[in-house]
Amino acid sequence: MHIGYIVLAYKSPAQILRLLSRVATGESSVAVHVDRIMDGEQYHELRRRAEELGDVHFLDRTRTYWGGFGLVRATIGALDHLLMNDALDYAVLLTGQDYPLRSSREIEASLRGAGGRSFLHNSPLPYAAWGPGGGLERVARWHLMRARPYRVRVPWKREIPGGLKAYGGEAYWCLSRAAAEHVSLFVRRNPRFLRFFEHVFVPDELFFQTIVMNSELRDEVVNDTLHFVDWNAEPGPAILTSRDLSRLEGSEKLFARKFDLDVDPEVLDRLDEHARAADRGVRS
Repeated sequence: MHIGYIVLAYKSPAQILRLLSRVATGESSVAVHVDRIMDGEQYHELRRRAEELGDVHFLDRTRTYWGGFGLVRATIGALDHLLMNDALDYAVLLTGQDYPLRSSREIEASLRGAGGRSFLHNSPLPYAAWGPGGGLERVARWHLMRARPYRVRVPWKREIPGGLKAYGGEAYWCLSRAAAEHVSLFVRRNPRFLRFFEHVFVPDELFFQTIVMNSELRDEVVNDTLHFVDWNAEPGPAILTSRDLSRLEGSEKLFARKFDLDVDPEVLDRLDEHARAADRGVRS
């Protein structure tokens, strides 16, 4: 079971390195995009130390903005890199503030038992959880995002090229190789679709769902995420701490977000211990 991880990050090199040390195993590969907002000296030191971990590739850095297309573009580049490896079975999208809740062996076993299905939280728009408009305005209007709070919205009525139906959901997913290849090929063959989504608001919650759920692979999708996320905070998601350990360890999820070393480093220590104990159990 070969898992390819995509890590999108912008801050806290120590925390990024700690995540990479957990997911970069002899049976995995990692593609990392670090936003150009990070100081150059910190970035180069992160790269130097990450090179010691194994198959970790750093993509060319770009500037991304919340709500804009930059994260999608970085993800597409990372996905294309991972697909160069013929052994790839699954691609998992993470942020630099994510962390595994299970050991690498447990994660591999879980995906081995998934039967080639993808895990992609999705709903056709309008999606009730996104408010009165159900997110339709994100797609039907033209948007331009730059640094917060800069946002331009033009009231042009737009429709997705090709007559595709819009789908949205949680931004972080796990795609089978078949689904990842479909996304990569679709992007190359449909430049109008790509240009359209460059002006969708928060496109990382819509782009991949719309491609996959309009394909023949939709019946191979589990409508769920492999992430534990607590949205009971304002703004969400909540930062997870040691107080959440019982919920994290008791969860059936494989990953969680978000964590912050400056808030509570102990929770990551405890999750590491939990993973080591699980590995000892697997070996015995």
